[in-house]
Amino acid sequence: ILKADPDTVFFADRLLTHVAPLEETPEGVYLNNCQFGLHGPLEVFSRNAVKNWALGAGDCVEYFTNLCSGPCGWGEDMFIDQCLLRKLKAKRVNDYGILIEAHCDPPKGWDNCDNQSAVAFHPFKAEEDWRACLANSRAGTTIFRK
Repeated sequence: ILKADPDTVFFADRLLTHVAPLEETPEGVYLNNCQFGLHGPLEVFSRNAVKNWALGAGDCVEYFTNLCSGPCGWGEDMFIDQCLLRKLKAKRVNDYGILIEAHCDPPKGWDNCDNQSAVAFHPFKAEEDWRACLANSRAGTTIFRK
């Protein structure tokens, strides 16, 4: 099960090679897409991870509210990452090759999207830039943007 932000250029066929070898666990499995922690533009969860989250999110709110002595002030992506990992004990698989984005130390020129193995690129707010990224990553050639 995945969630991709609308300003993310996403290739479903490329994701398959990343998730196919994963084995489900009773607590669930999810992909961590950045060395700094799970980033929200692309979130990938197994069915059991989603079920675990649905049944345990309230426990996580209570757990982290106590741990932080009030609201932790995290975004949704960090909260679900920490909840699944630390409280609900889902298996976190680090896969830094699925998302190339501005907020996760991307390589120089990343936004040309000429990487043909990345699953997703983020962010592309303007439609013209989004379409150029899509075309570049599919073709392996760079279409220059304004």
